[in-house]
Amino acid sequence: MDNSHITSLHHITICTGTAQGDIDFFVKVMGQRFVKRTLFYDGSIPIYHLYFADELGTPGTVMTTFPTRRTGQKGRKGSNQFTVCSYSIPKGSLQWWIGHLNAHGIATGEPGIRFGQRFVGFQHPDCGIDFEVIEDETDDRAPYASPHVPIEHAQRGFHSWTGSVREIEDMDFFMNACWNFEKIGEEGNRHRYRVKDTSSAGTIIDLLHEPDRRQGSWTIAEGIIHHGAFAVPDMDVQARIKFETEGVGFTDFSDRKNRGYFESTYVRTPGGIMFEATHSLGFTHDEDELTLGMDLKVSPQFDDKKHLIQQAMSDDPIVV
Repeated sequence: MDNSHITSLHHITICTGTAQGDIDFFVKVMGQRFVKRTLFYDGSIPIYHLYFADELGTPGTVMTTFPTRRTGQKGRKGSNQFTVCSYSIPKGSLQWWIGHLNAHGIATGEPGIRFGQRFVGFQHPDCGIDFEVIEDETDDRAPYASPHVPIEHAQRGFHSWTGSVREIEDMDFFMNACWNFEKIGEEGNRHRYRVKDTSSAGTIIDLLHEPDRRQGSWTIAEGIIHHGAFAVPDMDVQARIKFETEGVGFTDFSDRKNRGYFESTYVRTPGGIMFEATHSLGFTHDEDELTLGMDLKVSPQFDDKKHLIQQAMSDDPIVV
């Protein structure tokens, strides 16, 4: 694998309903660890930015959420956005997961087989975003030892993310020429891509060619996936990817943004889906490993207003 480019999936960011709804789903149902509670700073209405992952927040396991119900904004699912987030589970665990999800009041779809792997779909019960678990016997990543999911059935991190596009040709070019992915398969209107020169887990993107599907929302609004982030080894590689992608003609790229736990740049792809190239800074520089997620973390410039921020967030309480 080329370690001087995109190397894997890193994190995905979704716009959900409530903070407690995310705790109940990602911790108690999906078996992730709550590793960070902080804030989204880009708007006038404060909302949480929550992080769920494995023990320490390994790239390829990190789910981040914006619980946006308090803003009153509702998103619209559609084309030109990521539409499904899929977790990897051990082979033979699908039936256990169906029972586990149903026991928590979460309806599951009809189990299926895709590219030779068994899967089942379901939705986040608090906001309706679509998820899957997919059996992958090749995934050798160590799972997080959650008290809510037996270790032998625990999800290993992300299997893949699915996006919807109305035009596949330009997106196919972007994936190959700019983002270090190659096409490895096709089933119906589903086009599968993997990071080049690797068979490692957490490296797959599926694109659904849906030319007649209505455009989805791009706003920070409940019920949609906002963007997917991809891991790069360092910020020099990140800068080179931006430079080379803009050189091809895809110039809708952001400046680098420090998100506290990673350095990020964002690009609106030709298919409309928001991609991020990110370099991890880690989750333990402001919290001890044993106390990750226990305290609200705010940017240093807001330290003197932390108590006011906590009061403002009291209508979206968190109980772990």
